[in-house]
Amino acid sequence: LLPRRALSHDGKKHVHTVNVRLQKAHNNLHSKHEDGHFAAAAIRFAKDLASLFGNDSVFFLSQDDKCKVPIGLPAAKKQAPLLMHLDYVIQLPDHDFVVAPRHQLTPSVYAARVINAAGDVGYSGPTYIAIRSAKHDKSISANHRDDFGRLVKLQEFKNVALDSSNKVKSIVIITVDGGPDENPRFSKTLASSIDIFKVHDLDALFVLAHAPGQSAFNAVERRMASLSHDLADLILPHDHFGTHLNANGSTIDFVLEKQNFQKAGEVLAEVWSNTVIDSYPVVASYVSSSFISQTSSYIDEHWCDRHVVQSQYTLQIVRCNSQDCCGEWRSNFYKIFTQRFLPPPVPLARSSFGLVIAANDFEPGIFYGSLFQRLQLNYFICEEIGCDSIPFDFFCTTIKNSLAKRTCKKCKKYFPTIERMKNHSKIHKLSKVVIDTQTLSNDEDDNEQNEPTPQSTNISSETNMTNICIIHDLAQWLKPTFEEI
Repeated sequence: LLPRRALSHDGKKHVHTVNVRLQKAHNNLHSKHEDGHFAAAAIRFAKDLASLFGNDSVFFLSQDDKCKVPIGLPAAKKQAPLLMHLDYVIQLPDHDFVVAPRHQLTPSVYAARVINAAGDVGYSGPTYIAIRSAKHDKSISANHRDDFGRLVKLQEFKNVALDSSNKVKSIVIITVDGGPDENPRFSKTLASSIDIFKVHDLDALFVLAHAPGQSAFNAVERRMASLSHDLADLILPHDHFGTHLNANGSTIDFVLEKQNFQKAGEVLAEVWSNTVIDSYPVVASYVSSSFISQTSSYIDEHWCDRHVVQSQYTLQIVRCNSQDCCGEWRSNFYKIFTQRFLPPPVPLARSSFGLVIAANDFEPGIFYGSLFQRLQLNYFICEEIGCDSIPFDFFCTTIKNSLAKRTCKKCKKYFPTIERMKNHSKIHKLSKVVIDTQTLSNDEDDNEQNEPTPQSTNISSETNMTNICIIHDLAQWLKPTFEEI
């Protein structure tokens, strides 16, 4: 058999070895997806943008929900060996069944990524963990919005999240795993992101997701290993203030249940808060179930039409140039990045003829290039395709057949869902038709100079009521107007 190490004592004895070794199964198989390269190219564009502006202007954040931590059982599924004295003995329960249904904690992990002086987006930075009850809370986009508001106020995130004026940096980039609670194409994620954009007065907010099945490439996953190691030999208490379960495992005291969940969450937060990852601190806190995040239900489609570009894996919200609408820019983002939004990724191939647009991105030699290469080739790409602007998901493999259904027929703007397109189409029905008064004759101008200029083809009900005779007494109105002689 193959020795563990070729330079070991046993390894030197082997001359002709058989390619056989004791191995175990590993759960590191990553599934492939048709949109994997396309989604990764959009994230690469965001990294190039962050590299251009640097750490003083960009706050780069990676977020994801960690695997649920059970209560009353060993917190880690796989126990790691510990270096300890033999006088101590570790004894775990001889059962692995749950204490009661849904007795778990849901940690939401937020990993800040520091941009070094050379402009490279690193994988290190402070970490914030918001722990919630899996039984009393749900993982929704509003929770991530509220967690963002908490972490930017932490002292540990001051250097990475705030600028010199103690405000959140003008450009925020967030990478997610694309789950239902944080997918960029969903309306609830859009509403929560708009709240972040407006509350913190940002110049630009970018939310990007990987393709399905490729969340392991999210940078926050690198923090998960260290956090999971701290759960070895840890059992979170489920009855610290007394049991809230009966013999059948059903809850008999709901108030006591919430108190026990909170105590278990506080114990887990204390353990993780003592962790240091790559010389950066970890801050963990339990979010009580009594605090309910309010999800924004109203989306101003007129505002979104000027500030939002939403696609299958990306969400871009950028300030406009109108000071009456968004005020003054906090940075010179609009001067350097004049097009405001990230361009759609386009697969390219090198040939004997030169650079050509590839039909797909799964063949060898196909590349998307960097953000700056894409901007430089924008005129060439538009000329080859035959249009001035293309939808962001034009080269997304799984969306090609749905582009026509998701594109507005009037303004040719693309949307990631049909629901968003229908909501957008309402602004065309409510648009006002302005009459050009310069086409009127001089006589009409003289006669109508004191009259208000009509701004809409829909006449209001108040204008109609002035020309209507209201009948108060029908019998009196039916009498003839002449007198009999």
